[in-house]
Amino acid sequence: MAHPAAKRRAAGIALALPSAVALGLFCVAPLLYLGRYSLFVYDPADPLARGVTLASYIRFLTDSYYLGVLAQTLAIAFSVTLAALVLGFPVAYGLARQKSRWRAVCLVLIISPLYVSAVVRAYGWLVILGDGGLINNLLIWLGVVQRPIRMMFTSWAVVVALTEVALPFMILTLASTLQKIDPMLEEAAANLGARPWRVFKEVILPLSMPGIIAGSMLVFILAAGSYATPALIGGRRVKMLVTEVYQQMTAIYNWPFGAAVSFILLILTLLCVAGFSRALSDRWRIEAGR
Repeated sequence: MAHPAAKRRAAGIALALPSAVALGLFCVAPLLYLGRYSLFVYDPADPLARGVTLASYIRFLTDSYYLGVLAQTLAIAFSVTLAALVLGFPVAYGLARQKSRWRAVCLVLIISPLYVSAVVRAYGWLVILGDGGLINNLLIWLGVVQRPIRMMFTSWAVVVALTEVALPFMILTLASTLQKIDPMLEEAAANLGARPWRVFKEVILPLSMPGIIAGSMLVFILAAGSYATPALIGGRRVKMLVTEVYQQMTAIYNWPFGAAVSFILLILTLLCVAGFSRALSDRWRIEAGR
């Protein structure tokens, strides 16, 4: 007769097997093919010419243009992550502490942007941030400026639009963690004389660190890998690695170089996420140990 622990282990493996097979077929296998393409020799007459070379990687790492695109991609992704965290934390805290029936209404409002395609929302930002858009017309009407300020096709416009896309993910991730923090801990700290800022710094922030780490990683990955929003809001002026991959694959037909750029973006994203998680975890342990 099988041991109960062995039965549970077998049941766990059986439940995880379909997901593992799907992950292998639809994620790992394409990545392996992409890695194989990145080592091909580029031939303009044959985008998939055989041969093994590191020329595509060497070209990327020695070209200042592509290194600049890489730096801009990471800067935009970090900015979006920070903005989503700062804007999303108060909303997530309010949502987690909300007990009335309005909580469901707030939840629907927070996730409502996800019902609309990112492309549609990007065109909405074109109306707001354009030279003849809402903000410029308001500034001119108020007499703040005499002529429209260029906001479209700038890095900060891409950051604003991507933050709007990523904000629901950050809020929902943070709210699920903040909801688990017992409000009695905050009341106890306040009763002992701690001011609101100290309660936040020494009670709420350390206990919410798992949600901050998870939300930040999720938003960073979304921002670094976004295509539609940077392409529409940034245009040709703001280059990110994903738009560069699309151009290499569909316009220049340099598949080996496009695949190499994809792999470099993947590796750097994983390294940044791991480093960010490690830094926040260490900081959390230090704060918790005090």
